[in-house]
Amino acid sequence: MRFAVLLCLLALSLGACGAEPRDSAKEFTGAERAVAAAVEDLESAARDDDTDAVCTKLFAATLLASLEQRGTNCESAVKDAFDDADSMDLTVDDVTIRGERASAKVTSGTGSNKKTDTLELEKVGAAWRISSLRA
Repeated sequence: MRFAVLLCLLALSLGACGAEPRDSAKEFTGAERAVAAAVEDLESAARDDDTDAVCTKLFAATLLASLEQRGTNCESAVKDAFDDADSMDLTVDDVTIRGERASAKVTSGTGSNKKTDTLELEKVGAAWRISSLRA
């Protein structure tokens, strides 16, 4: 269920009609910047239609395992979310780090389509990866 919600967020958040991309990670420093950069990487992968990067570099193993348990292919599901999006825009508003886990408050869309959600991330080696969505 959480993965379906994450893909819905992905599709909605990438629908900010023609908005110019803004690197909100620059507003953070240190480890918080690294977390925000992972979210910005998701936005960039969507703009580049790079489903492989999302599935191999941006999603955590726990999220991929959840997909497999549902019999869903990550690349197909992400591709569908990209196809449903009109444009791409995510803004990281806040980052909270708790050890090897982090949450990023993310705003997507504009005007009446503006929505705020929280992405959960986990640290894998030196990288932060998206593990779930908390609506």
